[in-house]
Formats: sequence, structure tokens, C-alpha cells
Amino acid sequence: MSVSKVRLSCLTAAAISASGASLLAQSAQEWEYQITPYLWGAGQTGQVQYGPGVPPVDIDLSFSDILENLDLAGMIIFSANKGRYGLTFDYQYVNVGMGGATPGTDFGNADVNSILSLGTVLGEYRIRNTNETSLWAGGGLRYWNVSTDLSLTAGTQPAISASSGDNWFDPMLGLRGRTSISDKWFATGWAYAGGFGAGSESMVDVLGGVGYDFTDAVSGVFGYRYLSVDREEPGFSYDVEQQGFMAGVSFNF
Repeated sequence: MSVSKVRLSCLTAAAISASGASLLAQSAQEWEYQITPYLWGAGQTGQVQYGPGVPPVDIDLSFSDILENLDLAGMIIFSANKGRYGLTFDYQYVNVGMGGATPGTDFGNADVNSILSLGTVLGEYRIRNTNETSLWAGGGLRYWNVSTDLSLTAGTQPAISASSGDNWFDPMLGLRGRTSISDKWFATGWAYAGGFGAGSESMVDVLGGVGYDFTDAVSGVFGYRYLSVDREEPGFSYDVEQQGFMAGVSFNF
């Protein structure tokens, strides 16, 4: 056998050994988990139609308006990753009841009890991983469930009461990441788009924020989040923007 063939065989064997060692190292990695309860102080603007025969209603609510009429809320993110692969789950539940005068003279007052729940599941792949920066590409589904009880007192039109709702899935794609600013401080955020006419016509979810590592296991995050969705169905529409400051505490284990 020639010297060149011997060298080629050695290089090939070394490459195979290195690849095998890399695969073994990845398979030996353990799952890492993070759970983040959070509060999102979001206001709402837009237009909704709660059912056939019920006129569309414009909404313009600050977070203080929502907080004043809040019945129950809960928000949490759970993520898990092993090597370059990860999963993220995000769940929100908000129950708000409120009332007030309607514009015009068709109706008098409106009493509304609204429940919004969102559940998001994303599969992720880490496309960048250094000591300072981690960037994930993700895709999955977001489940929306909107339920509303509406009562309109009589004006020039007779009183109306209706119970309506809708639920749907939005496919979604996007990125999330984190990069170090100093030993303790970091910047974090995400940007997702979805709907694409499959569930809603469009959906956008963007977060930008900063965080602080109190310990290796506990960190805090503060940022600003924007979420919009446009769902149009016969007799039902939900074209709403939500935005406001968001704060949470992450626990790693």
C-alpha cells in the first residue's frame, strides 16, 4: 500500500472517530429545563364581532382598565432542550368582565365577560450557540380560544344578549434568542409570525427585553411585548392588538 493511501486511510478513520465521539457526546447530554411564570401588562385595541346579528364592537382598553375588571389570569412558559433540540410551551389565560355605554343611540349599555386562552407549542433547533449568544429557530402551533357573553340594553333598537366564541389553530414560525451584555446582564427576545390564512389571517408576536442572572438557577426578565391577531369568520371577527410591559422569573433545572 502506498504512503498516500495509508495517510488517507488514517485521516478517514480519524474523521469517523471524531464524528462518532461527537454523536456520543450529544447523546450523553441531559435534558435541561426552564419554567417561567410571568405577568404581561397588556392593553387591547381593535374590533371584535361576537356573533351573527350583533354589530362589531370597537375596543380600546389600557392595562389599568383590564386590571380593574380582571377576574382571573395566569401565564407561564416551559421550555426543555437537549443539545441543539428544544421544545417550548407557552400558556395564557385571562378572564375579564366589564361594562359601559355604547357609542350612538342604537343601544344603551354593554356588559361583556370575555375569556381568552392561548396555548403554544414550538419545536426548536439551535442555529447558533456560543458562550455569549444562543439563537433558536422554531415552528409549531398556537391554539386560540375566545369566549364572550355580551348583553346590550335597549336604545332605539331592542335589547340583545348573545354568547359566542371561536377557537382555532395558527401555524407559526420564528426566532428566539439571548446574548450576554455582561457577566450577569443579558438581552433576550423573540419574533414570530403565524396564521397565514390557515387559522387567522395573520398573527405577529414580538418581545424585546433585558434580564439578570441572580444565580445559575434563577434569573429575572423585563421587556416589552406586542401581539396582534386578525381572525375573520362569518358572524365572528377578532382583530385585536395587545401590547405592554412583561416581567417574569425563570427557574432552571
